[in-house]
Amino acid sequence: MDDIGLGYKLRTAATFRGILNDLKRNDEVAAEELGVDTQLLRDILSAKCDLPPDLIRRAAEIWPVNERDFFPIHDDVPDGVVIMHREESASTSRVLRRGGRDYYEYRDTAMSRVAMIRPEWIKMLNVVEDNDPLNKTVQWNNGHFLYQFTYFIGDVNYYYEWHGTKSCEPMHTGDSVFGMPYAPHSFATRKGNSPGSILALTYGGRLCGDAQHELSVLGVDSMEKVALPSTDAQRMRAAQIRRFVADMSLSVDHLAGLTGFRPEKIQALLAGQTPGDGDDWRHLASVTGIPERELEPNVGDVTNGVRIVKGAAAQRWRLPDDADPSYEVKRLAGSRIMPYSHSLEIAALKCSPAEGVHTFETGLHQYGYVIGDAPIELEWEHRNARHRRRLDPQDSFYIKPFVPHRYVKPPGVSADDDARVLVLRVGGKVISDALIEASFIGAPALSRLISETSMWYDPKGKN
Repeated sequence: MDDIGLGYKLRTAATFRGILNDLKRNDEVAAEELGVDTQLLRDILSAKCDLPPDLIRRAAEIWPVNERDFFPIHDDVPDGVVIMHREESASTSRVLRRGGRDYYEYRDTAMSRVAMIRPEWIKMLNVVEDNDPLNKTVQWNNGHFLYQFTYFIGDVNYYYEWHGTKSCEPMHTGDSVFGMPYAPHSFATRKGNSPGSILALTYGGRLCGDAQHELSVLGVDSMEKVALPSTDAQRMRAAQIRRFVADMSLSVDHLAGLTGFRPEKIQALLAGQTPGDGDDWRHLASVTGIPERELEPNVGDVTNGVRIVKGAAAQRWRLPDDADPSYEVKRLAGSRIMPYSHSLEIAALKCSPAEGVHTFETGLHQYGYVIGDAPIELEWEHRNARHRRRLDPQDSFYIKPFVPHRYVKPPGVSADDDARVLVLRVGGKVISDALIEASFIGAPALSRLISETSMWYDPKGKN
């Protein structure tokens, strides 16, 4: 049965049981408060029947829960990989008009409900004769919430705006850009060239989902307090420690006693008037019980809201080594603002059948697009099954985290043929702090977290 059936019901049952356990409701108490028969509740919790919408609405009315808490995500990747061939992509073609004329042709590429990656192929229908950022034919968007990695195919002008200043950067095939959310931008083909196109790979960061909903409840007045100063490392670190001091209600005198620092030094560190040194911050973190990494400022590396990497200047290396490489890898645009996001060009060097091909395995969600002129074979393992699929130019795919996979040239493709994929890897929800928390909880407890359908205690008693 597919995910819409039994698999989804089982996850829904585990999610519902987790809510009841957190609220300390057993079956009888929960059924009485929800106004349903106890047997119906137990059928839901054993995945024998669906969770009725009326029950969810009632739960949100009487308990401190939200409707969305009851819905697990759908798993539309039962084999570990989703593939979208170029013919399927072409069938999604739609032309959007701006300023009263055709401006872009959009096509979907491979996507999954499991990952917040929204990749589109876009062809530029507007042709410009100059590189003027104020060109009147250029139609700008308003910017959007998602981060955007852009890969350029052909001669395309990239227009971007930051704090009211508009810029234009002429781009060529293989160039790439990392762009910040809500930064207005646009694209156009340069005159004398065939219509250029881009792969606009938008993806969500850690503010997607629960964080976004929490911010909406906090309200606009709280936004200035949420945001740390991001352009100065000294001020960012001071603001972060001030937040911890306020959260723990620590006094300057108590901090002075804990650290051995003079009160004047504590006040200067908290005000950002002195940078301190590494030993000062490590000592402060140690005596207050704050992880050192929380006091490491992450000053952005973008300029005017973007990081541009020209293909000719991109870092390159061979993998797994120079002596017997399986791949040539090129690092494309990214930013330390999103340390769990990486974009790469990967060229397959070995032909099928090939022994000893290096296997990739990453904890990140992964999108891929065949950008070379030659086809490629994608091989992977998932749940004790081995898979192999041929991917032609302009085919795309999504790979779940922790799925071992490799790329080779299929039979009939020579060693000189260009078999390359563009890869974007993006962190999901189990990264950074969540990953560290999961590590301390441990694998057995995590297994219970996602699958437990029993109560938090045994009604028969347990000594």
